[in-house]
Amino acid sequence: MSGLPVYDAVLLPGADVEERSVRLSAWCAEFAPVEFTLRSGALYPHISLYMANFESARLGQVCETLRRVAARTPGIPLEGGHFAANDQGMFELFYRKTAAVTRLQDDLVAGLGPLRTGLRERDPVGRVLADHRLVAPPEVRANLDRHGYDEIGGLFRPHITMTRFRDRGRQVPADLLPPARSFDEVYRTLALCVMGEHGTCVEVVEAVGLGSAA
Repeated sequence: MSGLPVYDAVLLPGADVEERSVRLSAWCAEFAPVEFTLRSGALYPHISLYMANFESARLGQVCETLRRVAARTPGIPLEGGHFAANDQGMFELFYRKTAAVTRLQDDLVAGLGPLRTGLRERDPVGRVLADHRLVAPPEVRANLDRHGYDEIGGLFRPHITMTRFRDRGRQVPADLLPPARSFDEVYRTLALCVMGEHGTCVEVVEAVGLGSAA
């Protein structure tokens, strides 16, 4: 739905993984031309859980839902799996998917989905979603129709996007990269962010610690 701000419910890393992500993003910009680099306090390293349009009148409900979900969710340990660049130029660190992070996403989608308005205009790589859903694989289309977001369930792959290469086919040799396990983290912060271009998070609207009711 054009004209509405797009928000992303995300996990934010702690200081060490945030710094590692910012450093790797800056290195990528030296390796090849990029669309953006992560920056602390500006373009936040994050793991996306649910992207949606929310009207300003519903932001209070959205943030309250976020707090409720966080309160009943303990910290989420995640183990770095591998790096990969896709055919849209996104260069990403993928974590090993766990039951705990999947439950967190399911909980958020159940709580936030009824509060969204329509379908986002574009996805992080710039495709018009109203058009993309017509040619997308069945699982993608079903998720877009039901939830307004495709990367749910079997399509959910928790990751940090480090940058987007302007050369969409750019790959990074594995021997130039740090160990994926150096990004291991117990994620303890759930946040609602305003989305910018290329799936970036440009502003933190609400951030709350996991297990905050304990």
